[in-house]
Amino acid sequence: MPDEIEVLVINSRQPSENKLKNALETAGFTTSQSLYTQLSQNLQHSKSFKILIFDASELKNKEQMETCLKLAQKIKLNPQTQNIRLICIGIAHNLLQEQQEHHFDDLIFGEIRIPSVIARIKAQSRLTTIQSELNRRNEISKKYNAPALQEFIESKYCTPIKDATILITGRPNGYSSIEETLAPIATLVGTLSLETAAEYLRRQTFDMVIINGGRMPTRFFDFVEKIKRDPQFYSLPIILVAYPSKLSHSHIAYEAGITDIIDAPVNSNELILRTTSLIKEWRFRSLITKSYLSARHIPTNCALTGLFTYSFYQEHLAQLIKDHNAAKRKFTVITTNIDNLNTINEQFGFAAGDNVLRQVSEILMTIIRGEDLAARISGRTFTLTLPDTNYEDAANVLKRIEGIVKRTQFICETDCSPISVELTAQIIESNGETSAQELFTKQPSTFNHLPDVKTA
Repeated sequence: MPDEIEVLVINSRQPSENKLKNALETAGFTTSQSLYTQLSQNLQHSKSFKILIFDASELKNKEQMETCLKLAQKIKLNPQTQNIRLICIGIAHNLLQEQQEHHFDDLIFGEIRIPSVIARIKAQSRLTTIQSELNRRNEISKKYNAPALQEFIESKYCTPIKDATILITGRPNGYSSIEETLAPIATLVGTLSLETAAEYLRRQTFDMVIINGGRMPTRFFDFVEKIKRDPQFYSLPIILVAYPSKLSHSHIAYEAGITDIIDAPVNSNELILRTTSLIKEWRFRSLITKSYLSARHIPTNCALTGLFTYSFYQEHLAQLIKDHNAAKRKFTVITTNIDNLNTINEQFGFAAGDNVLRQVSEILMTIIRGEDLAARISGRTFTLTLPDTNYEDAANVLKRIEGIVKRTQFICETDCSPISVELTAQIIESNGETSAQELFTKQPSTFNHLPDVKTA
């Protein structure tokens, strides 16, 4: 959702043309600019900034870096600004010592690459969206005396990462520095062979994959693309460590499915921050999926599928609209219908229909991010609410649903012959002003339609 994220770029001097600001605007972000000396004043006049980019590429000495660090500390200690995400980019390796204390949410050392900056902005924005959704869902759950989702998630999500399992593959040079940095928080499983790495992924659960690309990073892109084709690994974070001079077109790496890139040789501060941040996001999504699978609280969850009920969805949607209206942000809703459910029940029995409902629910659980909410709002209708998501991104989600449905064989427990399941889907995008009642009463003809999704 780059077009909905307001970013403030902070520089040490005001150039006539800021390439970073222009590049971010071209990418769709709402971007403003400030001098370090004017930062406090600019934050007082506008509290809508979600991301602050500290451009450290022009800082020449440790005294200037110290000024930057003190500004970050001041922002994080102020209750009015402490939730703003701070990213410092373009840091010279000699200006910030290994493991030196700081208050940034993310760091990028060395040369500024726009694709990497965009990836970091999106990642930090997602973490903010996830926390907002967790708060929203927990407040609604309290009304139904539902189990404390907040406590369950935070006990695992908000605690420091100490027990991660990370698969590392690629060139052996540089393994030792990566392993030494991550040893306090993770168990590393190393393999030089990509075939062995793929086999490990099939047999064991990992929180992250690190590819030590060294001086030949592009040869690992096919491996990443194959991993990302598997729905269970679609959101698995993959970090590429590579020498900048050997990766001149970093956007190709992101297109292949790389989550983020860290320059070699690695800086321990940057590696620790990126690892813990991405693992937290990955674990949150996994925990949300597990909460669906274990949910049996009848007032809030469907006993058959584990998805949220229509009543919970109504309250959630109303609160989502309220929150997004206040922030002037968009969200989308996807509705999916099993058009031939009645026919399945008549031909194969209600047990087969229930099995199909459970299978479709599991597909939605595979697709959703941690911040999305899946609900069963009628006998054959499901819905996904996607916070901070525009129509184009929602359409990509629907394409993934279509791809999984086409590869799924729907069968009943007593008959091994495949069951033909026909799904249709619709997307509606909130403009930040639509009321909950208007969304509830919209007729299908006013929705933006995608082609019907059908499979056998």
